[in-house]
Amino acid sequence: MGLLRKLFWIALTLVFTFVFLVLFENGTTNFAENAQHEFDEIKTYFAAPPKKKPDTSDKLK
Repeated sequence: MGLLRKLFWIALTLVFTFVFLVLFENGTTNFAENAQHEFDEIKTYFAAPPKKKPDTSDKLK
């Protein structure tokens, strides 16, 4: 039961932190759209970095 309570408090803290982030950066107007925008930014932050093509311009001919 203690583990469940700890997970609940962690989840609640994350939710309220996200709400504070949206309100602090964008204000109270259009909260739903701003929350979606912030969530998309968080998803791109944790996404895998794009793979680069190997650079062939440095090779001598």
